[in-house]
Amino acid sequence: QSYLDRSQRLGPKFNAYVTLTPELALEQARAAEKEMMAGHFRGPLHGIPYALKDLVAVKGYPTTWGAKPFANQSFDYSAIIVEKLNAAGSVLIGKAAMIELAGGLGYSNGFASLTGPCRNPWNPECWTCGSSSGSGAVVSAGLAAWAIGSDTRGSIICPTSWCGLSGMR
Repeated sequence: QSYLDRSQRLGPKFNAYVTLTPELALEQARAAEKEMMAGHFRGPLHGIPYALKDLVAVKGYPTTWGAKPFANQSFDYSAIIVEKLNAAGSVLIGKAAMIELAGGLGYSNGFASLTGPCRNPWNPECWTCGSSSGSGAVVSAGLAAWAIGSDTRGSIICPTSWCGLSGMR
């Protein structure tokens, strides 16, 4: 609940999310808590809140790919990574903002995004950089414990370094 509250309060300030998933997050968190109280522990991600780059499909939620033409797009299935994270008991807080089409058309600033530039929590006058810019803003601002991004040529490295984080590519 604290991550959700913080995400609702600060997420818009940083353009960090495209979509928050509070109902899903609370449902997943309650299930994780119930399982852990019963002595069933799924592993290190069980009950841990995360954000997911909006490049990845989550059944029933918009997957905009950061682009206006796809602002209302959704899928009737979830990507394999989401299924695996669900099986691990992770808690999805929301879909992180991103550069349109993961930068596939090229870009030089954060305005190539459906939600506008993600702002660096350390200095909101600055962009977080990279197509996984929302994931960088989310983690740096403490809106979720960790986030999924994607990287072809710097889309994780750039936002993590600009936001003072470590990233795994």
